[in-house]
Amino acid sequence: MNFTLFFTGKRRIYTRAEHAAALMDLCLQRGIVYDRFCWDEDGGISLEVSLTAAKRLERLCVERGIAVRLFGRSGLPYLFWRYRRRVGLAVGAVLGVILLILSTRFVWEVRVTGNEQVERGEILAELEACGLFVGSYIPHLHTEALETQVLIASDRLSWVAIHLDGTVAVVQVLEHTAPPDGERLKPANLIAAVDGQIESIELYRGNCMVKVGQAVRAGELLVSGLYDSATQGYRYTRAAGTVKARTEHNFRVEIPLTREEKRYEESEYAEISLKFFHFSVKFFKKGGNDDLLCDIIKEEKAVELFDRYRLPVSLLVTKVHPYRLQSVRLTPDEALDAAYAALEEQLSALSTEAQLLKKDVRYAMDGDVLILTCRVECIENIAVQQEFEINE
Repeated sequence: MNFTLFFTGKRRIYTRAEHAAALMDLCLQRGIVYDRFCWDEDGGISLEVSLTAAKRLERLCVERGIAVRLFGRSGLPYLFWRYRRRVGLAVGAVLGVILLILSTRFVWEVRVTGNEQVERGEILAELEACGLFVGSYIPHLHTEALETQVLIASDRLSWVAIHLDGTVAVVQVLEHTAPPDGERLKPANLIAAVDGQIESIELYRGNCMVKVGQAVRAGELLVSGLYDSATQGYRYTRAAGTVKARTEHNFRVEIPLTREEKRYEESEYAEISLKFFHFSVKFFKKGGNDDLLCDIIKEEKAVELFDRYRLPVSLLVTKVHPYRLQSVRLTPDEALDAAYAALEEQLSALSTEAQLLKKDVRYAMDGDVLILTCRVECIENIAVQQEFEINE
């Protein structure tokens, strides 16, 4: 859509197939801008041009013997003329334009980049506490002071840069990957996370306290962060390395053949609010029912212009998804499938680097309950760091 033609007003011009090429050449020679070009079934063409261009093009076509027909009037001038007797619409349009102009002095969007571990919502909350949010008055924003305030308030960010790009506040962050300057890492030992028999040791730092083939218990010291030297005395370090051991894990899943499942009904709107900058107006709310079994779903739908430019307007929608509990009877095969699915979720908790050696799966019925047991043997790194305090 050509916005210039919309604001100046436009008309559509049509010519038959024998004059189509001549009309297009004329537009090209005279530099006439057109929009919404289309072919008719009989080979004729039509296109839209501005009001002034339509008069000029009609005159030139008469001089050159090109038969054309003008029809259709559209655009903003004709829209105003059509609703000239409706004063309220005109006043509303003027107020809308004024509001749009004034709104350019406020922040429309806060865009956060560079975060990986820290959630965007957490960063936005800290920015809001320091005075930067959708609806902040741009002339009163001092980005350098805001950056300092955010760094003081957050212990998870090491660097913050705020840049105002029109009505968009672009916030670039760096997360802590190391302790702040002046703060030393505490010394640490490596201890066993689970029981196991040691298969291999790869030591980077620390004093090894175990050997290959030794059986260890969960919590037992593997590598000490303390060195005792007759010449240098005690030294501390942060032990690091991998201690791989043969381990055993036991899993148990119980699936009753009779259980209650949710049967959802059609979702309903419980509350709808319109958020404009930092203000929200609730224009719909349904009376609650405390006895209703339901899941509550909340979402914020941002309004974007042409699916690209985000406006400082969003719709806050709360839905309830009512359900009723229904008793369901599973067949043994269905219960077994559910048990295996639950077992896979438990097995996913194992380290992705664990080497599986053996898996023994068994199941049995105990009354109305299917019981699935699984014994897993694997080789995995069992060393985890445990910090300790130094008492001078």
